[in-house]
Amino acid sequence: MLRILNLATSLLATFTAVIQAAPPDGYYASVDLSDRFAFKRSLHNIIDDHVKVPYTSSQLDTWDVIAIADRDPLDAARVLTLYKNATYPAAAGANEFYNREHVWPKSYGFPNDVVSNMPYTDLHHLFAADSSYNSSRSNLPFGYCSADCLEKPTDAHGGIGGNSGVYPGDSNWRQGSGAEGSWEVWLHRRGDVARALFYMAVRYEGDLNGLTGASEPQLELTNRIDLIEGSNTGENISVAYMGRLDALLKWHEQDPVDEKEMARNDAVYAAQGNRNPFIDHPEFVAYVFTADGLGGEDDDEYASIPIWLLYQATQ
Repeated sequence: MLRILNLATSLLATFTAVIQAAPPDGYYASVDLSDRFAFKRSLHNIIDDHVKVPYTSSQLDTWDVIAIADRDPLDAARVLTLYKNATYPAAAGANEFYNREHVWPKSYGFPNDVVSNMPYTDLHHLFAADSSYNSSRSNLPFGYCSADCLEKPTDAHGGIGGNSGVYPGDSNWRQGSGAEGSWEVWLHRRGDVARALFYMAVRYEGDLNGLTGASEPQLELTNRIDLIEGSNTGENISVAYMGRLDALLKWHEQDPVDEKEMARNDAVYAAQGNRNPFIDHPEFVAYVFTADGLGGEDDDEYASIPIWLLYQATQ
């Protein structure tokens, strides 16, 4: 706790200058609006080559940033967990309450934490999660479940969560194992998860890191279970898949960006120097992920984003 308090004291001045609930002026000015694929690539170039925060270190590490990014809005000395909606004292390392959840499971593409493995420590998809819930989720892809699935209820906190016993209620739901299974996130945080995965699929395009020169994986979202399953090799690989894309697109619509998610985006930006564009501009999701069949059978539910609207968003 002392380390967290010292960290907060030393970083809050920096964070105060950076955290603004909005991107800096011109942050998205270089997007290429010529076509959808150029648009995705230009977003990648904007958020590429971020600063790698160490996973665990005696200095600033992912534990420290999570303590700021996921802090309880009602008590800055505590963190609020992703799946259970539980609140615990902020910790500077391993503890008995919560750990670090890779929303994109590291087993799908980047399990070995080497210096060049940027997604392993990327804080845009690392969240505080109850240890037992993190273990229960394991590496299940995201998707819809049913009342026949195992219920993982939430705590009531700040007027949100706590209603359980009726599907979906305020609960998470799990079924199966591995790529064949699914984990349905509770209603209030499913959009956070979806936008974290959208970020990962744009940030990691299989090119060379401009700071280290090391190869990075290409991460793609899909509905194909065989591709997801094939990504779990036990080794860092060049192309990896996660899903399910159709569910994630719906979750993005069901759970819009809120103030806590915007504050989290600012906190991660302060630490590693890049932003999640789908939190800053939720309208970008349809343009990147639903064109030309990329969104699967539910494409018709997502209208195209007019170029003039995208242009306004980048100014």
